[in-house]
Amino acid sequence: MMHKLISCLALGVLAVPALSQNCLNGNLGTSLGPGGDIVYGIQPIGFAFPFAGTTYSDVHICDKGYVYLSNAGVPAPGFADFTATPAELVSDAPRICALWSDIQLLANNGGECFINSTATSCQITWKNLSIYQQVGGPFFEMQMTLDISGTIKMVYGPNVTNGSIAGQATWQVGITGASPGGGVALPTMSDLSAGGTTLDDTLFEEWLTNGLFDMAGGSIDMIPTNPGWVYVIGSQANCAAATDYGMGCVSAVGTPNSFYEEMPMASFDLNGATFSMIRTGASYTVLDSIPGTFVPPGAGALPVATGLLDGQEEFTLSAPMPVPGGASDTITVTTKGQILLGTTANGVDYTPTGAELLAYDQTIFGCWHDYNQTSAGSGIITFEEVGGIAYITWDAVHSYVTTAPNTFQFQINVATGDMTLVIVTMSGVASGDDIVVGYSHIGPSADPGPTDLSSGFGSLTVFDDTVPLAMTSNGLPTLGSTTFSLEMTQVPALVPLAFMFFGDTQANPGVDLTFLGMSGCFGYTNGNLASLSVPIGPSLTGSQPLPIPNNAALAGSQLFVQSAAFSLNTALNLITSNGTALTIGY
Repeated sequence: MMHKLISCLALGVLAVPALSQNCLNGNLGTSLGPGGDIVYGIQPIGFAFPFAGTTYSDVHICDKGYVYLSNAGVPAPGFADFTATPAELVSDAPRICALWSDIQLLANNGGECFINSTATSCQITWKNLSIYQQVGGPFFEMQMTLDISGTIKMVYGPNVTNGSIAGQATWQVGITGASPGGGVALPTMSDLSAGGTTLDDTLFEEWLTNGLFDMAGGSIDMIPTNPGWVYVIGSQANCAAATDYGMGCVSAVGTPNSFYEEMPMASFDLNGATFSMIRTGASYTVLDSIPGTFVPPGAGALPVATGLLDGQEEFTLSAPMPVPGGASDTITVTTKGQILLGTTANGVDYTPTGAELLAYDQTIFGCWHDYNQTSAGSGIITFEEVGGIAYITWDAVHSYVTTAPNTFQFQINVATGDMTLVIVTMSGVASGDDIVVGYSHIGPSADPGPTDLSSGFGSLTVFDDTVPLAMTSNGLPTLGSTTFSLEMTQVPALVPLAFMFFGDTQANPGVDLTFLGMSGCFGYTNGNLASLSVPIGPSLTGSQPLPIPNNAALAGSQLFVQSAAFSLNTALNLITSNGTALTIGY
């Protein structure tokens, strides 16, 4: 059957069948990009959507699996909230939750949010979601459709789950449902998977433990009865699916692209230290021998994320600054002591670890700790650029749960890309939280092991690297689709040619390919069915069209695909992408 499938894919497409109503729709619409604890910009629904006795014209989509409703921003939407609670569901702005949980849409995992609005329906898709801190998947998809009738439909891919591996009990919940918010009374929780009715405009189910979400691979229709809802569960059969798994490789053999030290705040021993990161071509030279001077914030210094404990703000520099991979005229500053090169991605994280630093989706510099500028008597965090130097300052900012002040400053030379960290005094030793000082290149970095930054290391060379070779699908492999394709990104600029391998067996976790001379790479398919060469364009991307025949006999068939490209970063001069599991269907 698999050999016949590959043959059929090469023959072309017949008429398009009707989509099964309980399957994910492969026509995703417009991408809003990856997430990172964010609420995307306001989007028009496309019609007046009736909800709980009123109508709404706009939607505010959060990467945490829910949307707020408004009319031109009224009522004001809330923030990106990863600690789902029923109390917040009924007290905040009008909200509809496909699965509100500590989940994320990381660009490095191919995560994206899409919206597809028409005059009668508005479809929101969360593609390649993963639970917080879960490196390499499993990834999953969800879709929410708002109908002009007021009906809400949620469709879930097979791997959808609630949870987090961060170890925080309050993050390990998930909520599905809807509420007009604004302080309405909290009703009794429903068992959504059992189906039923309610006369309350708030309908929800909460899962208090990791992995208990019980509607994966299914759907739920919420049909308004004004007031209240009828909720109906649907099953899926032979639905098309495209799920990415694993991670691509790119590690530069023997050349670290990160450094760090992680320690309890009570053991912090770097007061008075200065670390200079000098940008030299394709690397930073890290020195601990150049004396640094703390520059007090001036009258023009701007507050960062004013009034926020867990906040971030993007700033535009006076000119493009040399950074790994090119140049950037923006930086993102978080209230937790992180400087991120480029626009927002990972979001705000107050539980720093060395492993997370290495896995960050952006290039990151960190004096990373759970600071609290909202504490009574705390100093604030500021940004200013003076004479071509950007200063980001934590001026006597408290640690969380303590009133002990911490003072340090990042100094960025915009013309050269040099980064200096001047640590004055870190007094938050009463805090039980850790602190991570260091740097990591964009995307997953090989762990070089911790560096004792207090030991007088002298000099480190930290090389640039590229983000992993990646592959994902454009839509879903729906029977009759003429536009389905597989897309490769982050292809090294070496040879304008890459390869895709198709197999009938998934390897997840992958097979370590070190024995082939591909250290850090993994095989995610047996590749026994077919291989295709893919031309690579000037943008270092490649696309392989895969039109899907309208042959019902193919429904439910699976393929496991992986790509490879030429690179100087392994002894074999090849690197591999993540894997993509395809299920042909409706």
